Amino acid sequence: MKMTQDTVFAFEQTLENKTKKDILAEKIIEMIVTGLLRDNDVLPSERELSQLFGVSRETVRGALRLVAAYDLISVSHGSKTRINAGEVQLARFHDSYAQMNSLGVNQYNVDTVFESRSLIEAGIARKAAKRIDEAGLEQLHKMLDAQAEMFDNPVHFQLSDKNFHKLIAEYAGNELLLKYSEELYSYGLNIRRSVMLESGAISRSYQEHVLIVDALAKGDEDAAEQAILRHLNSVDRTTREKMTD
Repeated sequence: MKMTQDTVFAFEQTLENKTKKDILAEKIIEMIVTGLLRDNDVLPSERELSQLFGVSRETVRGALRLVAAYDLISVSHGSKTRINAGEVQLARFHDSYAQMNSLGVNQYNVDTVFESRSLIEAGIARKAAKRIDEAGLEQLHKMLDAQAEMFDNPVHFQLSDKNFHKLIAEYAGNELLLKYSEELYSYGLNIRRSVMLESGAISRSYQEHVLIVDALAKGDEDAAEQAILRHLNSVDRTTREKMTD
């Protein structure tokens, strides 16, 4: 199963008639509204976003224009793109734009969400272990190489982490599993951002990613399932710890 730049958003496009630009804009908006991206954060460059999401720089520029129309980012030629997520901007956005469906997952308690995520991603890992090809493994290894340089950059790491899980779900070959896994990923992103700021948190997640990729590379369904479940247990534990701080 070969994944190319032209097919990276193929599953979403089969569910709704949206362009890649629209889909990417919604993903960025979701990350702002959930608190993964925060006021005054610097977004990765167009080139970096293009690599992270596997789309063209033209698609990135178009998506950023859509987000900028809601005044949620500041884009200026020759300057870094920054997040505008102060109270005024967020209130204006909520007044003018309906909440995205995926944000509804935050209405459920942590037990329900992580049980669902474990069941779905365990199945995804097993299917991906059977279906992933050399191109997919190469993409995952490139992500790992990039993540190894992100230990001091939680924003970039979380964006890469989201795409890491998404790519694995794409190789499961089931668009509904992909959709559900992405919705569940959005749970408590503001809390996950806080977790990623703690010493050693990114390094720990990176090492867990390495074990997942190793299992997928071997085509070992059982090992892939166990690796993803260990990772999700770690995410669950650190999320709960931060929620009780």
